[in-house]
Amino acid sequence: MFEKLIAFIMSLVSLVSGFIFKNYDTDFEILDGGISTNGVITIKEKTEIDVKDYGKEFNYYGIKYTSDSYLKCTFTYKVRGDKVNESFFLEPSETVTEFYSFIDDALERRTAKELTKLTIEPLNSEEADVKILTSTLFLRELPEQEVYIETEKFKLGVDLLWGGALSYLEDMDSDVEAVKVDGKIKVDSDAGERYDTGVVNSEVNLINRFDPGRLVQQSYYGTIEAPYEPGIFMDNEWSYNPVQGGNQYGDNSKIVDIKCTDTEIYVKCRPLDWAKSKECITPSYMEAWYTIENNNVHVKCRFTDFSGYPAATADQELPAFYCIEPLNTFVYYNGAEPFSKDNELVTNNTLGFWAEEGYPKFTSVEHWSAYRGEFSDSFGIGLYMPSHDTFLTGVFERGGTDEKDPSIDSPTSYIAVVKHNEFKSFEPREYDYYISTGTTDEIRNNFKGISDLV
Repeated sequence: MFEKLIAFIMSLVSLVSGFIFKNYDTDFEILDGGISTNGVITIKEKTEIDVKDYGKEFNYYGIKYTSDSYLKCTFTYKVRGDKVNESFFLEPSETVTEFYSFIDDALERRTAKELTKLTIEPLNSEEADVKILTSTLFLRELPEQEVYIETEKFKLGVDLLWGGALSYLEDMDSDVEAVKVDGKIKVDSDAGERYDTGVVNSEVNLINRFDPGRLVQQSYYGTIEAPYEPGIFMDNEWSYNPVQGGNQYGDNSKIVDIKCTDTEIYVKCRPLDWAKSKECITPSYMEAWYTIENNNVHVKCRFTDFSGYPAATADQELPAFYCIEPLNTFVYYNGAEPFSKDNELVTNNTLGFWAEEGYPKFTSVEHWSAYRGEFSDSFGIGLYMPSHDTFLTGVFERGGTDEKDPSIDSPTSYIAVVKHNEFKSFEPREYDYYISTGTTDEIRNNFKGISDLV
């Protein structure tokens, strides 16, 4: 037993001013389970650290640390008088690293008190050397459920109840409109004039947000072998499947952190396992950085899994992309001269539900594909993934949209950039993707500009 491991000093997190309006010190003290040398705790089993705080409310916490192993940590505190054990995970780092997180259910305006214990255990090794430098509790002001950034070109939004997945994208300068023709919705630039009818929606969200499995988001497929216990989806056993937005029942993934400026949204979530109940939150983190760069949306993704489940090889969606169904003509380039004056694009306006059509895949040598309206010069939306040329696509309930806001309707057009590779715990995965809008010639030209740079 040690009298005191470290005294914590007040330290303000570098977040948007106004998100935090109070912060508190917290002192930790070793109880048992570890051997400490110069502040480094050698952990061979679960190590409990007593936490002495001032009994004030908090909904957010931060830790600065070093570690030579992946760690599972658990805070013990009280919510409305009931004891809660909340787990979080730390990656190894030789240099001082900061980790910040909301408490569970913080977005429901829940706060905690009486933090009493921190438990630490190594995950991928028999022992770990850990040094905790500072830790601070915060009562942080919460943002709205949907957070936006906007330029002259785009309005971009993420939904915090759906893991911060991309849920809103509006083209601000293409005069995109929704109209109703023979009872069904059409979307195009200047659609009212093109179809010679009244406009029902002039602020069209291009992303389908019918349920948490839609959106534009991270999704990964892992093992189906023991000790993992598969869930059931569409009457099939379903593999380990962390999904940023939530699960098949409409439950929400946990928002861990968010930072927002005028030009960037950063979100971190702990995703649910798609085919299982909300109690089966995955031991993993997804991070995403959203920016608008001229005529393109740029999204950086990062995923780290701490489950320790057996490795598994599967087709991975990088990302899963669901746009509104009125844009249902699939377009891509598969010629011999990528990004040349050759503008003979391949089009397909008969795609159906991908699961019923055997999960059709297409090769785009320019690493992009798009969905547009019914005319060759119609407005569309495209997805570009550098160095990846395989696209899984399809349209669900083709021609079925009758909502004036097609983003909340069941019909959807789908793209997944597919890469067949191994899902492994304790190996962070990163990738970037880009979204652009306009005619398919404009989309292709915008993506060519990115291709010239990467």
